[in-house]
Amino acid sequence: MRPLAAQVGAEAYMTLRRGETLLLTVGIPVVFLVFFSTVHVGLTGRGTPATFFVPGILALAVMSTAMVSLGIATGFERGYGVLKRLGSTPLGRSRLLGAKITTILFVELVQAIVLV
Repeated sequence: MRPLAAQVGAEAYMTLRRGETLLLTVGIPVVFLVFFSTVHVGLTGRGTPATFFVPGILALAVMSTAMVSLGIATGFERGYGVLKRLGSTPLGRSRLLGAKITTILFVELVQAIVLV
């Protein structure tokens, strides 16, 4: 479990260190929520526009995190040879995948807290 915990810490650190990741995972969903809650666009029903748009913005946040954290970051790690080097460590592939999933769940939790 120690290698998994260490890799989760490293993944979280790398996620917080990349500015473009923070912009796409937290910044843009917050900007969209603020924009759509102040502009009266669409049919929002009887509630406030913010309560109408929060589920859609949360879905946007999940999709942006999936693309950025899993797709783009893993692609860069593969291009830099990080995945090849990690494959030969005691961490192993399953723990690496588990660390990435755990980090993404943490990011999703932070997004939900910020948006709700």
